[in-house]
Amino acid sequence: MQVGRYDEAVAELGRGLAADPNDAQLHALSAHCLLELKRFPEATEEAETAVRLAPDQSFPFYVLARVWQERNHADRAMTAIGEAIRIEPEDADYHAFRSALHLYASRWAQALAAAETGLQLDAQHVQCNNLRAMALVKLGRRAEAGATIDATLAREPENSATHANKGWALLEAKRIDEALKHFRESLRLDPTNNYARAGLVETLKARHFVYGLFLRYWLWMAKLPPRTQVGLVIGGFIAYQVTRNIAANHPSLAPYLRPFLYAWLAFVWFTWVAQPVFDLLLRLHPIGRHALSADQRRDSSWFGMCVATAVVMFGLSFLGGWFAPLNDVALHVIVLALPLRLVFQCDPGRPRQIMTAGVAALAVTLAVAVVAMYTGRGALAAKLADFYWIGVVVAVWGGQGLAMVTPRR
Repeated sequence: MQVGRYDEAVAELGRGLAADPNDAQLHALSAHCLLELKRFPEATEEAETAVRLAPDQSFPFYVLARVWQERNHADRAMTAIGEAIRIEPEDADYHAFRSALHLYASRWAQALAAAETGLQLDAQHVQCNNLRAMALVKLGRRAEAGATIDATLAREPENSATHANKGWALLEAKRIDEALKHFRESLRLDPTNNYARAGLVETLKARHFVYGLFLRYWLWMAKLPPRTQVGLVIGGFIAYQVTRNIAANHPSLAPYLRPFLYAWLAFVWFTWVAQPVFDLLLRLHPIGRHALSADQRRDSSWFGMCVATAVVMFGLSFLGGWFAPLNDVALHVIVLALPLRLVFQCDPGRPRQIMTAGVAALAVTLAVAVVAMYTGRGALAAKLADFYWIGVVVAVWGGQGLAMVTPRR
């Protein structure tokens, strides 16, 4: 297990369980190894068996909590780690896990409290210190967060997670060059650290002024509770609709209101596409192209194809004649980039398959509408275009839901 040879570890544990099938510790260790191998159903079965055999031991509950976390069942994970803490409240690792669960759910104050409880038990616990710093950053207490991270780095300067944490704190403080150094050091220490890899990508893109503005907006939004985020999005949509209706019903005000409407639409569209736009640029960067994940590369490639297709259509439309209608088609192609982006934000498996099928259906609808338009069936083309716009709205809202779903593996 310590050298990452989990297949062999499972085999060794299997031999132990053959001799003593009621050993809860062996079942718990087996669940841990199976979890590392992404064999989720087997890991769940082993962890639940360990809990059933030893309901008075904390470690099986801790392993079960890790299994449920990986399967994206946060409530079950919280219940399991609560049992582990009830049985053994003096284990700082358990409090760190509870803090991480709260942090993932954007419950910053609870995450801070859990991390500080762990630090009361072990003041030098690296994970608790890192989680405390992350919660403090989200709560806007940057000075305390910086002091916590610096003290943790001083004690353990070769810790990849702490360097990544330091990088994100510096990125929030707009100290781009310093953040980049810590992300690179984190990846040098642990090339598999995805938290540091994501930070490196965001830092490289943040050097562009426009993306830097959007990054600040996203980081600000991330600090807000989920309900507040949803409320702001809905509020913005309602404000847009009210302003649009005022402009339509009061022509004298329309010239003054339309710039705000266009600016809002441009802002919304660019918040959706800023990441693939700058990911495309990052693929030209000597470091950035290696930092991008496979999904980020696919996302930017498909987005680039959408934009290139639209640009070609816009260009051809200026020739007039047979090509003139392509001006409108290009707009439809650009809009397709919105749901297309969500494909790679969905978890691999059923959510991504559903989203891919939805985008493919939209693309086919658009293609049939174009054929109908060029073959003189204007009424059919218009109906398909209306259906296409409705489909885009449904795909965007539905895709956001799918992007938050992890399949029951």
